[in-house]
Amino acid sequence: MKELHDNQEESSSAQMQAVFASIFILQNRFQTTYGREHDDLTAKQWLMLSMIRLCPKPHTLTSIGSCMGCSRQNVKQLATALSTKGYVRLVPGYQNALIVKLTPKAKAYEKKMSKRHAEVLRLLFSDFNDEELIMLNQLYKKLYSGIERIEKSCM
Repeated sequence: MKELHDNQEESSSAQMQAVFASIFILQNRFQTTYGREHDDLTAKQWLMLSMIRLCPKPHTLTSIGSCMGCSRQNVKQLATALSTKGYVRLVPGYQNALIVKLTPKAKAYEKKMSKRHAEVLRLLFSDFNDEELIMLNQLYKKLYSGIERIEKSCM
């Protein structure tokens, strides 16, 4: 919602509230848009498939949850749904850990959708130059640090 940021009020409190609300609004809009285009996978299921490649091996529910920033239980629900749909296999690992393995269907999906995902990224970031993308990435790192402080304060 652009109106949140069109207010030129200088107070840092108003700016923080606008950014905070925008995080949730952008997430909701992405999930809605993604759902219109992909009837087989939810946005969170797609995120999990993407994150599996980035997480350290073995791809346990716990390690994937750590990469995604969510609980092992949430990852298990996503993995179970993806397993039912044929995108992953759940394999017993060391000390009762479940390891998530991508199936040929997941790899075919990635290959099929790679051009569309590249186009989505191009559309999403077309208003940014390289310097702004670097700055946005740095600002997100600061948000992650803030989340970590919140997590520690909740312990």
